Amino acid sequence: MRVGLVTTSYPRWRGDAAGSFVAGHAAYLRRTGAAVEIVAAGAPDVDAAWDRAEGVTRIAAPTGLFYAGGAPEALARGATGGAAGFVARLTAAVAVRARRWDAVAAHWLAPSAWAALATRGPLLAIAHGGDVHLLAQRRLLGPTLRALALRGARVACVSSAARDAVRAAYPRAQPLVQPMGVDDDATAAIIAARAARPPASPITIAILARLVPIKGLDVALAALAQLPARCTLVVAGDGPARAALEHRAAALGVSARVRFVGWLDAAARDALLAAADAVCVPSIATPDGRSEGTPLAALEALAAGVPTVVTATGGLAALASHGAHVVPPGDPAALAAAIITAITTPTTPCRDLGWAIVGPRLDAHWRR
Repeated sequence: MRVGLVTTSYPRWRGDAAGSFVAGHAAYLRRTGAAVEIVAAGAPDVDAAWDRAEGVTRIAAPTGLFYAGGAPEALARGATGGAAGFVARLTAAVAVRARRWDAVAAHWLAPSAWAALATRGPLLAIAHGGDVHLLAQRRLLGPTLRALALRGARVACVSSAARDAVRAAYPRAQPLVQPMGVDDDATAAIIAARAARPPASPITIAILARLVPIKGLDVALAALAQLPARCTLVVAGDGPARAALEHRAAALGVSARVRFVGWLDAAARDALLAAADAVCVPSIATPDGRSEGTPLAALEALAAGVPTVVTATGGLAALASHGAHVVPPGDPAALAAAIITAITTPTTPCRDLGWAIVGPRLDAHWRR
């Protein structure tokens, strides 16, 4: 079977975190025997050798729209210049290549699923959360879902919150709720590294996230101020809110206990997960009603058996069944208390979050 993957974000080099779950999906499909071709947004720092090895065709995209803190945030800031042209180029590229595809998976309803509407064979449209909110704001969610239904596409949502929004916009929709998978091999290596790590005196709390308002980093900084002095926070990720967050850390008097380490490649992310005493995902709902999907960082931590604290927003709320400590969003005191509980409570790796489990669930929904 020849499968096309249409996406905005795809790793620009081996180990790049951007769109890593799409690469995980591609790797899973290849393990089933499928030949996979990827059509993705371009970027100036792409490794051409990596793209050739992965079968990636890059489509020229406006600077700053993707790979720079998140497309929904960029569009909210007014970075719409060139977006329409990108959608047209993506659609044209998919139309040419889809002639040799037997099935298509589109990550993000817009613009990826739009671009895949004219293809043939089974089509899976995966909604990641921000795309659902953006389309609903612009009154395009219902029309998009109707067009997908006419095409005979199947829809998957990474959270029940996204599913509910989809159903509200198009009641006939029957989406599957399925978070994306984690890398099974990387998870096994992290588990082994954690088993061998020496006892640590300082407590390391890790956050792996884009530095944008929905991620709730300011809440985590306020929680850190309520934690013992031996607790330190390592923030892996970057984005437009970094300067404001550094200023907030200084105002709270916790600058010496916070390290903003910027973007990490896959190996460095795995090393941080192996060393962390806890992972915190303090996301909030934004004032305009947007909530999280199911961030991969939370799934990676739970799969590796890292004590994990998340907030009850979007898909994160459902992670209690996988062992996460869930607290109300925007509550620093509750977050601090849950972190203490998490690091003093024995944990075990969650075994059903890898692509070996997630992939067949998606396949049963669309690839027949």
